[in-house]
Amino acid sequence: ANFNARTSGGVTFQGGFSTGRRTDDTCEIRAAVPESALLNPYCNQEPPFLTDLKALGSYTIPRIDVQVSGTLQSIPGEVLNANYNVPSSTVALSLGRPLSGNAQFAQINLVEPGEVIGDRINQLDLRIGKIFRFSHFRTQVALDLYNALNANPVESYNQAYIASGAWLTPTGILTARFAKITAQVDF
Repeated sequence: ANFNARTSGGVTFQGGFSTGRRTDDTCEIRAAVPESALLNPYCNQEPPFLTDLKALGSYTIPRIDVQVSGTLQSIPGEVLNANYNVPSSTVALSLGRPLSGNAQFAQINLVEPGEVIGDRINQLDLRIGKIFRFSHFRTQVALDLYNALNANPVESYNQAYIASGAWLTPTGILTARFAKITAQVDF
């Protein structure tokens, strides 16, 4: 769902949200090829609904020509896995043959999809700008403040599972708060 509003007082506001989930059902394949159960332990996957929200608004203060604006986004964390590499010799016990293509390992997800979800990412960005008018020129000088609340949710994780290893160790976090000065000239 999306919405867009522009008032006569100069306020512009828009945003929306979306929610959904993806269902994967490969149970018929597993029933037809039962030896694949080791590599596909979760044939019917229904992770939870994940919802994201995005909004932005701006307002120009009359007479002093100062524009104030902001954006907000709230994005669900990613569905995480525990990917375990099983040696071909171990898989051969279940399959009755070595892995095809002379593969040395088979990757198996040890957690049911949707059981482990990463941090939700909430970010607020702000801008304040002054508009200058000179004959037929219009200039705006602005200060942008990204990640204004200095949030630090994890954006990516190590999803390789090794017993007593670094599973779910963060490999990336949201960029720290920073500011930028910009100028725009319209003629």
